[in-house]
Amino acid sequence: MKLNTYQRREFLIRALQGTALLLTAPVLNACKDDWLYASYKVIQTDCNGCGKCLIVCSYKAIILPNLSRYSIIKTKCTDCGICKYACKENAISISTTDYMIKSSLCTKCGKCIPVCAPGSIKLPTGSLKYSITSSCVGCGKCVDACFSQGKAISYTVSGYSIVTSKCHGCVERCASVCTDNAITKVNGKASINTSKCTKCGKCLPRCNYAAITRSAVELIQSKCTQCDKCYLICKYNGIKKEGALSGTDPHIEQSECTRCGKCLPVCPEDAIYKVLPASYSDPVINTSLCNSCGICAPLCPQNAIDAEIYKAEIDQKKCYRCGKCEDICPLDAIENS
Repeated sequence: MKLNTYQRREFLIRALQGTALLLTAPVLNACKDDWLYASYKVIQTDCNGCGKCLIVCSYKAIILPNLSRYSIIKTKCTDCGICKYACKENAISISTTDYMIKSSLCTKCGKCIPVCAPGSIKLPTGSLKYSITSSCVGCGKCVDACFSQGKAISYTVSGYSIVTSKCHGCVERCASVCTDNAITKVNGKASINTSKCTKCGKCLPRCNYAAITRSAVELIQSKCTQCDKCYLICKYNGIKKEGALSGTDPHIEQSECTRCGKCLPVCPEDAIYKVLPASYSDPVINTSLCNSCGICAPLCPQNAIDAEIYKAEIDQKKCYRCGKCEDICPLDAIENS
């Protein structure tokens, strides 16, 4: 009797144990079932392939065959060093250079100022005003000189001509001083060959009847860069200069300069030059130190950093939804949904 009672009791205990196991089976599988935990996925547009998620995943659920690779395009790099100082791993080697201004060549036109970091380029203060005087013979040398600057001077009358109604036919007077043989007599009146005329103005004072119309120029103040070129090239006192400049000679404040090199191509006088350090070496990224974070690439003003980007994926069959990958991702490129 006692034996039967014991057997029944043992049967009930084991039955209850089996039922408990059946009920807890879904919970044990919950780590791999979507109905209890949301799945993790990589936002492809945000992932930069740095591989940090790959390191923390204990289940080998991250698929990333290669880490993203970065390299410097030497022909584009200006050695500014912006990427170097941003790299926390010290993986970028750049021999930063200095930019200088040769004051003897600088015309103080100011074209470098807008493209340069604020406060980097120092030019003399003050202002100059240039104007065309009545002594101008319209030779046009100032027009040519200003063409590489602000294009502030242009012709209003492009060439010399004869007002035939005023000409008295004394052609020898004006023709005799024309060293270019541009003045001849046609039908009893003077005629100017504009292809030969150099607009020197020698003929003007020889005519007593104001029969020669000279070429003329105008100067637009809003375009003038105060480079002084027109004033220096004029031989006829046709340019008047008023005002003065004061302060230091043109120079670059090295503490403010970002070494971007944008000032070099805009200087029409090649007055800005680059000084390489004695121990100069080509810019390079040490791939053994680079952690593929990608911080350097968007910072480069010259787009000189080439990026070979790889994107991570998550193998849902291997993922146990631990969330470590989401926590470590610096770009928040992993989400659970």
